[in-house]
Amino acid sequence: MRSNCFFSFYALALQYENFIHATILACFTLLAPLTVSADSLRIMAENYPPYSYEVDGLAEGLISDIVHIIQEQVGEQSSKITFYPWARSYQNLQDGTSDVLFPMARTPEREKLFKFVGPVATSVVYLYRKKETDVYVDSVEEAKRVGRIGVTRNDIFHQLLVKWGFANLDVSSSRDSDFRKLYKGRVDLVPLSEYDMYHFFQNIPDLDESMFEKAGRHIYTVRSYIAFGTHVPDAVVLKWQKSLDAIKESGVYQDIINSYYDHLK
Repeated sequence: MRSNCFFSFYALALQYENFIHATILACFTLLAPLTVSADSLRIMAENYPPYSYEVDGLAEGLISDIVHIIQEQVGEQSSKITFYPWARSYQNLQDGTSDVLFPMARTPEREKLFKFVGPVATSVVYLYRKKETDVYVDSVEEAKRVGRIGVTRNDIFHQLLVKWGFANLDVSSSRDSDFRKLYKGRVDLVPLSEYDMYHFFQNIPDLDESMFEKAGRHIYTVRSYIAFGTHVPDAVVLKWQKSLDAIKESGVYQDIINSYYDHLK
């Protein structure tokens, strides 16, 4: 009898121990998303002046400035912003290797892959040609019939033109490469915002804005956002959005915009 009681007590103890282990594991599972906390965000940016670029190892640019202000306002420790080629950053955000990427245009397809804070910038996009060439396009359909259009892998222009049915795309790893190909005659057109031309060429010593010109009317208006991986808690994303809204209401946002686009006045 005592033996049966002992084994019953032992079995009960094992069940209790298993219950405790299962409960602890469940708690860690529930808390796992929160390990991506406001204090440990892994932030990436594309080298895309004036929105984001690197100077002496530090991130500068219109959206970089806004990100630093947001982190300060919400009480986060300022994160180091790491620069990667766009395709690598885009993949890192999808697989959870990193948490934040900017700038990123928001599309229905990307809504399924990321969470967004913004918009943080708006740009009017044109197709550019090498100066004094005779390539001219007055519509999207005309652009489909030119020789080659240089685009950066998986950026908004690449994805958008593929969606629109373009079969004449020359895909590279960076926008710098796109414009070098354009200058050398290896492609006929490259898309870029007119607001970004001046800043984009400031850090490319072998190219100059004066080498290129618009090849027709604008083809697209793009709004840029700060993108978060789906693994980042909604509470963190919402906190950033509220901070951005407050920055806009205070006038600080417009001051930042003006400081980067002062040359257009």
